[in-house]
Amino acid sequence: MEKVLIIKTAATGDVVRTTTLLHCFKEDEIWWITARMNIDILPKQQACLKNIIAIEDLATTNPFKNDIFDLVLSLDDDKESIDLLEKINYVKLIGAFRDKNTHKITYTEDSKHWFDLSLISHYPKDVADKMKFEGKLSVQAHLFKMIGETFTNQEYLIYEGVKPTPNKKLIGIEARSGERWPTKRWNGYEEFAVKLKKEGFEVVFFEQRDNIHDYIKDISMCGCVICGDTLAMHIALALKIPTIALFTCTSANEIHDYSIMEKVVSPYLWDAFFKTTYVAKAVEAITQEMVWEAFKRIYKL
Repeated sequence: MEKVLIIKTAATGDVVRTTTLLHCFKEDEIWWITARMNIDILPKQQACLKNIIAIEDLATTNPFKNDIFDLVLSLDDDKESIDLLEKINYVKLIGAFRDKNTHKITYTEDSKHWFDLSLISHYPKDVADKMKFEGKLSVQAHLFKMIGETFTNQEYLIYEGVKPTPNKKLIGIEARSGERWPTKRWNGYEEFAVKLKKEGFEVVFFEQRDNIHDYIKDISMCGCVICGDTLAMHIALALKIPTIALFTCTSANEIHDYSIMEKVVSPYLWDAFFKTTYVAKAVEAITQEMVWEAFKRIYKL
C-alpha cells in the first residue's frame, strides 16, 4: 500500500473528473488537497480516500510535516498549489512544480503531454493552444497516462448520498456559466425550453442552491440535462443522466462522453478557444436545429 497525495483544488468540474483516478488507487491511502467548496462533492465513502484537506486551511497549518508520501500528483499550476510542495515530503512527484534553479513553475516529463497544452507550457501560447485544440485525448486519458495507466471508461466517483430518480419527461437546463467564460452561455436556452414544452416535456432551469448536495439532487431527477461545458455536465455524467453539452470556447475532445452524451460543437470554436472575452459568433452559430437534432439522437425520437 502506498501513500498518495492528490493536489487538485478548482474548478469543481475539474475536481469531479479527477476522481476517476481513485480507481487506480483502491488499495492505497489517498490524501486530497482541494478548495473547501469542493469537499462535499468528493466521494468520502471510498475506503482509499483517507483525508480531504481544504487548501484554505494550509496557510497556517502543516498537517504533512510528519508524513512521507510515496507519490504526489501535483495537478494545479497556480502559485498557492505549487507553494504547498515546499511543505511536503515525498518520494516521487508527477505534475507541476517550481524549478529550484530558475524559480519558474514547470512540470515533470511524465506529465508533459498535459501541461504542454496549459498556461505553463514550454511552448509559445499560440502553439500550445493549437495543440490543445487538435488534441484527441480526454482529460481522464491524460490523467491516467501520467501514472502509467490506461483509461478504459472508469466512471466519476462523487458524493453518493443522492440516488438518481430520473423522470424521462423532465428536462434540466443549466443556462448559467462562470464569469470567467462568458462565451459558454448559449443565448438559445429559453427558446429551446419553449419547444420542449410544446413537445410535451417539462423543463426546469437549475438555480443556485445552498449546498452542492441539493444541486446534485436537482440534476438527479432529470431524464436529460442540457448545458454548456459546466459542472452540471460533469454531475450529470457521474449520475449517468443523458446529457447534451454545448461547446463554444472549450475543448470537446477533452470531455469523455461515457456513451450517454451528445456534443454540439460551435463551428467557430477555434475563434473563441479558451478566450475569456465574449465571442458572439461562436455562440450564435449553435442553432436551435443543431440542439434539437442532438436531443432527438439522445432520446431516440
